[in-house]
Amino acid sequence: MDFLKQLALPQSFEHVQLLLFMLNLLYVLFLPYLGLLLISSLLSLIFERKGRRKGNLQEEQFARDIIDLPLYRKSLPAVLGLIPALSLVFVYAQLFQNTPSISVGLMGYAFLALLVAAVLLYSYRYTFSIGAFFNSYGNYLRTQKGGGDDAAALDAYGKRNLLTHDRSGRWGLLLLIVAVFLTSGAITVSANPHYWGSVDSLFALLGAPAFYARLLQFLSVATGITGLCVLFFFFTWEGGTAKGDEDYLQFARKQGLMLSVIGVLLQPLFLLLNIILLPEEALSGGLFALAGSAVLLFFLTAHFLYAYSRIGRPGFVAYAFYTLGVSLVLLFTADQVAVGNATREQTARLAYEYQVAREDLQARLGIAVAAASGKEIYDAKCSACHLLDQRKVGPPYRSVLGKYRANKAQLVSFVLNPVKVDPAYPPMPNQGLKPAEADSIATYLLSTFDAEAPAKAGTSGENNDVNE
Repeated sequence: MDFLKQLALPQSFEHVQLLLFMLNLLYVLFLPYLGLLLISSLLSLIFERKGRRKGNLQEEQFARDIIDLPLYRKSLPAVLGLIPALSLVFVYAQLFQNTPSISVGLMGYAFLALLVAAVLLYSYRYTFSIGAFFNSYGNYLRTQKGGGDDAAALDAYGKRNLLTHDRSGRWGLLLLIVAVFLTSGAITVSANPHYWGSVDSLFALLGAPAFYARLLQFLSVATGITGLCVLFFFFTWEGGTAKGDEDYLQFARKQGLMLSVIGVLLQPLFLLLNIILLPEEALSGGLFALAGSAVLLFFLTAHFLYAYSRIGRPGFVAYAFYTLGVSLVLLFTADQVAVGNATREQTARLAYEYQVAREDLQARLGIAVAAASGKEIYDAKCSACHLLDQRKVGPPYRSVLGKYRANKAQLVSFVLNPVKVDPAYPPMPNQGLKPAEADSIATYLLSTFDAEAPAKAGTSGENNDVNE
């Protein structure tokens, strides 16, 4: 799948921001549905096997009802699963072009696994209904005179249907687990620049602690949203879809409540673990604000669930369902912010390559491009806050430029996307320079720096890591 990164074209800064917005939207659509599909399929297989072995009709009915949640309509797996998963492949290909990151490959194979899993699980659900028909109609034929032969033929069809049903369910669940595994790996690698080069295979991914934290967080989200979907759609939405005697309804309510509480209460723990394992480059005040707000809403969701367990009013389920929905939007937006922070330097590089390619195309077409020189930019913008060897609003260049002598690209990236480094100085505002202008001012500063004080500046620059 890495060939997609080679086909991607450099993007402007504005286009990258649009890609990050699309990434946020795709996370919000895809990840909750993938979690619902995983836990619903797992529980359906478990309860069906238990119910069939013990002859427990409640468990068999619950297995049939819960698989209907994510597969109620044929369009659901496509709209909420397959299309967002494929879109994530192309968004990652754009964001991580010209990098060694394996996020694109992981997400591409996750999409393929999900595609086959969706077909198999839909077959599992369909044969579930067919099997119930065979059983009921076969029993009817046995009560009719002369219906023995027809009943025997129907039993043969029923056995083949059951075999197909079991195989579809097992293989569908296995491939779905693979899709979840690969998706969690893709998100983990994308938010950590240190993993772009070091995590180059599935075996390397298995050695990354952040991957397990991400996987556990996803599983807790999946458990919580599945439980709340059971409570909401079975008992609240339009009067509820669950049908059966009071014992079955109590059984389904108990399962939904247990899943909801477990998923919601574990979520803050795994969220904190994920943040701890994120690299410094991926962190920001916005990420902490989003994560903190999500935690508060998780606790509010738990409060509504407790009220429902004590009072039994369906309205509390609706409050919990919508509150969890908002908290998941905040949670997955925090994931997108982490990716945006981690790719800040990559964004500047892409924007620079885009500008260079654009100016080259304009030159080929004979379109003149007016560009300010480095000295002009320094006189107009930089000199108000910086001098070579004197402290002003910002630090003297002599104390900071040394570390960039061998890495001009890093200085260009900083000029395009400045971040606060030294608390003794205010943060440098974004000057709104084009990549070519940022390259021009970087060249001017480094050449001036080398010409006026190379030795002293080099020593000072290596020992000082302050805000430019």
